[in-house]
Formats: sequence, structure tokens, C-alpha cells
Amino acid sequence: MKNKEELKNYIILVLIGVFSYWALNHIQIFINIIETIIKVLKPFILGATIAFILNIPTTKIEKYINKKFKLNKNNTRIISIILSIFIFITILLFVALLLIPELIENIKNLINIIPGLIAKVEMFTINLLEQYPDIQVQIQDMFEGTGNIANIISNLLNYLINSSVDFIKNLISSFILVFTSIMFSVYMLIQKETLLNGIKKVIQALFGKEKTNKVIEIAKVSNVTFNKFVTGQCLESCILGAIMFVVLAIFKFPYALLISVLTAITALIPVFGAWIAMGVGAVLILVTKPMQVLMFIIVFLIIQQIENNFIYPKVVGGSVGLSPMWSLLAITVGGNLFGVVGMLIGLPLASILYSVLKNTINDKLKKIE
Repeated sequence: MKNKEELKNYIILVLIGVFSYWALNHIQIFINIIETIIKVLKPFILGATIAFILNIPTTKIEKYINKKFKLNKNNTRIISIILSIFIFITILLFVALLLIPELIENIKNLINIIPGLIAKVEMFTINLLEQYPDIQVQIQDMFEGTGNIANIISNLLNYLINSSVDFIKNLISSFILVFTSIMFSVYMLIQKETLLNGIKKVIQALFGKEKTNKVIEIAKVSNVTFNKFVTGQCLESCILGAIMFVVLAIFKFPYALLISVLTAITALIPVFGAWIAMGVGAVLILVTKPMQVLMFIIVFLIIQQIENNFIYPKVVGGSVGLSPMWSLLAITVGGNLFGVVGMLIGLPLASILYSVLKNTINDKLKKIE
């Protein structure tokens, strides 16, 4: 029996070695296969992601309903899912109502400024052509004859038509993808116990009961950690947005509310996301009050450093059970190894590893005692 087990392990190792050798020598084929699988399973993967995020408020709402009311389990689950989706849509509408008036005002300002900008560009072009007459000759040669102009206009129209058609196709595909993914996520949430039991049976059939229990233990730790990570990330984004609004209002920067809301939204991408808000904010301020752009960037960088080194490790790191020092180390190492993706997953993965190692060490210490 022991020899059979050893032989089985050797065969598995040989198969893994052969597959690894083939994958390294046919890496492009391997990548194409993975891309095809991801493309086919994209609605399911996106649906699982949505279900994971919605499961956080759904579980809390479900517990509250069970305490207050005596309802059927399926009805409670469906009501909880509907309320979670409603809350999510309400938040999106609230953000839109904050942003849209500011955006409309900004567009009006841009429209008012455009004539002046065009006049300045005109004067610059005239002066340039007067100083460098060779440029004028080259432009005339480029557009000499109606044939060239007709070709340019024809190509431009074809480009616009093709771009419009592609945009409509992508819009329809994205709508179908999002709708299908949401439907998948709803079904996953309704039948999550059934799905988890099915996955458990498959793992147990393939790897045995002992390894299955270890996998389940790690999965539970991962689920709790990621739930706390998402919750902490949302809290940290709100704190950063509030600090940004107060500081921008004190220094009387334009578009304080718009930039603060954008900062809070983009800060959901750890460490890297808020830089997007800084770029948008700098452009908005440049259009209205160019002299304040440098001051805005300096203020934003100071707030960003405070957020990266103090608020984020304390709030998000504390929520996943890591001290600020280990949280900052996890973010730094993850970012250096894998860039933005490493920043995204470094903290929750470090927390999971920490929890698993902590439980393993505690179990071994109990056995020794």
C-alpha cells in the first residue's frame, strides 16, 4: 500500500514536471489558452466578483431581518439581495447628483474660456508663420489641390463612422456582459450554500477529507480577511475624501466638492487610485485658476503622504488584523514585486498568510503543551 502511494506521488510529480516543461516551451500557446478561457468565463468571473462584494451587505441585512422578523429563508435572502442592490444604486445616484452639477458648471466655464483660447492660438499661429515662412509653404504644399483635401475629409469621415460603429458594438457588449454578470451574481448569492457544498464535495473527492478541511479553513480566513479589507477600504476612502474637502475648502480651491468625491471614489484603488483624482483636479483648476495649480499639487501630495503612511495602514491594516508597520511593509513589498496589482492584493494576502501561520503555530504549541 505504501509503495503504491509513493508510486502515485512520483507519477504526479513527473506529470507536473512534463506539463511545466511543455508550458515553458509553448508559453504563447499557454497564454492564448488562458486568455480564451478567461474570455469565455468573463461573465461568470465578473458575476462572482459582484456576488462577493454584494455578499458583505447582504449577509448583514439578512442577519438583521432574521433577528427582527420571522420570514422564510429564501424570502429573507431575496429581500436582502434586493436591498443590497438598492443601497448600491442609491450610493451611485448620490455620487452622480454631487458630480453632475459640478461637471455641468465646469463645462460652462470651458465653453466661456474656449473663444479666448482659440484667439490666443490664432495669434500664436500667425506669429509663428510670420517668423518661419517655410512652415506656411509646407502646409500649402500638403493641402494643395482638392484631391488631397477630399481624401483627408473622406478618411476622416470613414474613421468617424467606424469609430461610432465600434463604440456602439462595445457599448452593447458591455451592457450584455454587465447584465449577465449581475444575473450570475444574484443566482450565486441565492444558492451560495449549495455552490459551496458542491465545491467542498469535489475537493474532498479529489484530495481527501484532511486536505479539504485545511482548504476550508484557509477559505474561511480568506473570506473574513477580504470582507474586512473591502469594508476598511471603503471607510478609508470616505476619510480621505472628507479630509480632502476640508483642506481644499480652507484654501478656497475651486471644485473642492468635485475633487473630494473623485478622490474618495478613486481611492478605492489602494495607494495608486488617488493620483487619478490629482490629475483631474489639476486640469480643472488649471482651466479656472492656473496660478493655484502648483499649490493644489503640493497640498494633494502632502495629504497623499499622510494617507499612505498613517491613515491607510492604520484603518485598512487594522481592519484585516495587521499592525501599521506590517501593513506598510506588505504594500511596499507587493508594489515592488508586482506593481499596482501587488499594491491591490499585497495587504489582504499578507493578512491571510499571517492568520494561517498564526493558527498553525498556535495549534502546534497546544500539541506540545
